[in-house]
Amino acid sequence: MIPKIYPVTGHTDHVGPESTFVAIAGLKQDGTQFIQKAIEHGATKIVADLTQKKHVQEVLEKNKHVEFVFVHNTRQSLAQLSAQSLDYPASKLNIIGITGTKGKTTTVYAIEHALRHAGYKTALLGGIKNKILNQEEKSLLTTPSSDYLQMFFAQCITQKIDYVIMEVSSHALSLERVHGINFTAAGFTNLEQDHLDFYKNTQNYFNAKMLLFDKLKPNTPCVINTDDLFGKKALEKILHKQHQSTNVTCALPVTISQKATPTHSKTPHVSFRIIQNSLAGINLEITHSNKKYLMHNTHMFGEFNAYNLMLAFTLCTQLHIDSQVIAHALESFLGAPGRLQLHTLQNGARAFVDFAHNPSSMEAVLKALRPLNKKLIVIFGCGGDRDKTKRPIMGKIAATYADTIIVTDDNPRDEDRLKIIHEILTGIGQEKRSAVICQPDRKQAIATAARLADENSIIALLGKGHENTYIVKHEKKYFSDREEIQKF
Repeated sequence: MIPKIYPVTGHTDHVGPESTFVAIAGLKQDGTQFIQKAIEHGATKIVADLTQKKHVQEVLEKNKHVEFVFVHNTRQSLAQLSAQSLDYPASKLNIIGITGTKGKTTTVYAIEHALRHAGYKTALLGGIKNKILNQEEKSLLTTPSSDYLQMFFAQCITQKIDYVIMEVSSHALSLERVHGINFTAAGFTNLEQDHLDFYKNTQNYFNAKMLLFDKLKPNTPCVINTDDLFGKKALEKILHKQHQSTNVTCALPVTISQKATPTHSKTPHVSFRIIQNSLAGINLEITHSNKKYLMHNTHMFGEFNAYNLMLAFTLCTQLHIDSQVIAHALESFLGAPGRLQLHTLQNGARAFVDFAHNPSSMEAVLKALRPLNKKLIVIFGCGGDRDKTKRPIMGKIAATYADTIIVTDDNPRDEDRLKIIHEILTGIGQEKRSAVICQPDRKQAIATAARLADENSIIALLGKGHENTYIVKHEKKYFSDREEIQKF
């Protein structure tokens, strides 16, 4: 879908004749180590950090025919030069960005589904796959690197795409992957503890998310979930910036909530009520501009998915698309891969495969599933080399909602799998320990859950969702939760 060779790139795999290679000091590797390789692949221009000039002196002198440029910010340079080399494709597109801790993927898929049903040509960028019309390829990051993004946008221009809908991660904002992109609209789902290994505290994480709203085109809408604490803070921050601006070029916020009264009296507001929340799906009544809309027979489950549907509905209406058309389109939305995907076992038990891998997502899923049947079996683990503080928290959440807890592996990477499990168990009180099964082998854990379940059971299979790899040390093995549970 995307050509392998880029005119400007930060990765030697995409260097070809006359490419510009930008040597970025990454979180794990230093791009200057790959300058010689880039030149051997045909790069005729090298961009490196000013502080690395002495470090690359030898390779510079050895390659007099290659142009070397030194800059203060290589990440910004990668974004700027990539866009420039392709005639700034993002500036010619309508790009919708969705940020938040949980719900980004489902909301992006819901918006893409609704816009397609409304007759628009769409493209999608997210953590599962990237897609232009019906062409798609697997995604490696929630938000790709800036060189890939610009190549993707250039293809969108060729295909005459009307809207690009993309997940915008905090890392993408902090690491300048979306530098120079001006968004047509944006949405904020919610914010909870996540990525503390990178951000150290939740305030830093929130500040990173808020950078998206500085990247909106003048007087364009953003939709904020103000039932979320940080959603309220996001609204306050956006309104404060609006008030400070001499010429109003800020985001124009619209709030969504289950409350009929808006959080801020002068802000447009869309409210909703959950009419039904069962294994048959959720039904919603929406109040928008003093009109009521019904969303019946949806294929979505749980209160948190009601918010995802509402954000998608509201954002599309802010793009001046008929509300009834959007409501009807979302009734046929089947959800995103690996996000509360339902499988009915041969014995009548229901299993939901979900990507939930942090405390807030886990709690939202278990809170949604707990009322739907008599017995809840939860299978989960925690990833190695990631935020360790969430492990006991997730153990405690599982103990709060589950009848049976099966603690297993989830990409242990370089950590001891049993140590990770022990840290999860510290959050589970002694009174619930008898309900805990420790089974590091994820395949066996799934088989155990299927054996324990019956027609009155729900199995919540959490952590991997759409993923089909299992990482131990630096080795990736094939493994799919969905394929494993479908054996039963």
